[in-house]
Formats: sequence, structure tokens, C-alpha cells
Amino acid sequence: MNAAMVTACASILIAIVVYWLNHQGEARRSLRQARIDRVGSQLKDLYGPLLVLAETNEKAWKEYRRRYIEPTGVISVGSPFPQAEETRWHAWVVSVFAPTAQQMREIITAQGDLIIGAEMPPVVLDFCAHASTYQALMEDWEGADPGKSTLIRHPGAQFLSYVRESYGSLKAEQALLLRAARESG
Repeated sequence: MNAAMVTACASILIAIVVYWLNHQGEARRSLRQARIDRVGSQLKDLYGPLLVLAETNEKAWKEYRRRYIEPTGVISVGSPFPQAEETRWHAWVVSVFAPTAQQMREIITAQGDLIIGAEMPPVVLDFCAHASTYQALMEDWEGADPGKSTLIRHPGAQFLSYVRESYGSLKAEQALLLRAARESG
């Protein structure tokens, strides 16, 4: 009778331990999968599109600057454009810079919950403020200041660096998470 009791208790204890270990493993897998899904969403819905648009905009700006500003030295803050340069600048603002900035702002606004960290980075807020002023510039092009620029300046290289670094760190984290999932699965 004692042996039967010990065997029964041991069986129950083993069953409880196996259940608990299985439950812990399932919880870890579930958390890992949730993290994989979150990082995937951050890349697909926010940082991926943002990186493509920011890189595209940066390339367009550099080419515009290289081709039209640097050779002529035309743009200087606060001075009016010559008519030909104003027409060209207006076309680029309306067809390239403003639409791209608006797309990025819309992505940030719609997917802001996917931003890395607990708070919205100031450089992202600065960019969104800059993008929002394009509409006023385009609606009142003739009444705008002589330099025909947005009221709030673009945050410059800091914004592109933030997007590049965030995308890169998420891609690295995604690779680690997927490797760990393959190894454990």
C-alpha cells in the first residue's frame, strides 16, 4: 500500500511538473511570437515605408541641390528667387518634396503606435511639423517669404539618421528573433 501511494504521488507530481514546464514553454513561445509580430509590423507598416520615402526624398533633394543650387549659388535665405528658379523650385516643391513629406507624415500619424520607445522622438515631431507647413506654402505661394520655403525647416540629416538607425536595429532584432524561433522550434 505504501509503494502504491508513493507511485501515485510520484505520478501526480511528475504530471504537474510536466504540465508546468509545458505551460512555461508555451508562454515563452507565445511572447516570442508576439515580439516577432510586433517587430514585423514596425518594419512593414512604419519604418520600411518611411525609410524608402526618406531615402527617395534625400536623393531627390541632393540631386536638385547639386544640379540647380550649387552651380548657380541661387538660393540664399531671405532673398527672392529669379523667376526661372522660382518656377523650377515651385514645380519641385509641388511635385516631389511636399507630396513625399505628406506621405511620410501620414504614415507616422497612422502608425505612430509602432514608434520605437515610450515617447515620440523630437526629430519625428520636428519632421511632421515641417511637413504640415507645406500645405500653407503651396496655397499661398505668391504671399510666401522670398525664399519660398516652409515656415518650419526640415530637421535635416538627423531625421534620415533616425529612420535608418531604427530600421537597421529592427532588422537586426528581427533576424535574432527568427533565428531563436528556428532553433527552438
